[in-house]
Amino acid sequence: MSLELTYRDTTAVITLDDGKVNALDNTWFKTMLAHLDAVEASDATGLILVGRTGVFSGGLNIKWLPTMDKLDQTEFGQLFGGTLNRLYQFPKPTIAALTGHAIAGGCLLACACDIRYAVNGKFNMAMNETLIKMTIPAWANNIIENVVPKPYAAAMLSMAEFMSFDQALDLGIIGARFDDDASLLAAALKKAESFKLFSMRDFTANKRSVRTL
Repeated sequence: MSLELTYRDTTAVITLDDGKVNALDNTWFKTMLAHLDAVEASDATGLILVGRTGVFSGGLNIKWLPTMDKLDQTEFGQLFGGTLNRLYQFPKPTIAALTGHAIAGGCLLACACDIRYAVNGKFNMAMNETLIKMTIPAWANNIIENVVPKPYAAAMLSMAEFMSFDQALDLGIIGARFDDDASLLAAALKKAESFKLFSMRDFTANKRSVRTL
């Protein structure tokens, strides 16, 4: 299954693993939205998104995009921004556990979370749309610019410049690096334990005051 929701005590974990690059399409978005609804309705006090070894997500399924019919296109127009913005303003704390590359839509997923931890390795974050002849929607710029300092955000968004995890750590985009996937997930789970101390009502209000749509 490409998206699996499990619970570890009071922490929800959504695992991205399609056996390939964790590409995003309408089915993926619908499943993610259903999982987010389930986590919000649960007693979980935090959410972790974790990828598969070597890749968090490579972004949209570019092989699928040209095959969309009119219904698919209409759904895609609603689901892409709707899912990412839902995560961006999710009313519980979120952590992206970056097990590898986070490209385009994968970079958006990472930046839509509140905290980013990553595994050690020669991995990158990137918004490569300029290279693949796509225009980045304004809502996606907003997500990136909330996390990535200028002028680095502009370089990523317009010039399609790749940012290594080393550079992202230096800039504070990634909070910490870990030797392997197991250590990464363990650290994310430990951090999520601290969310039990939060007043969720106040957390949500404060988060939405700084993460405007």
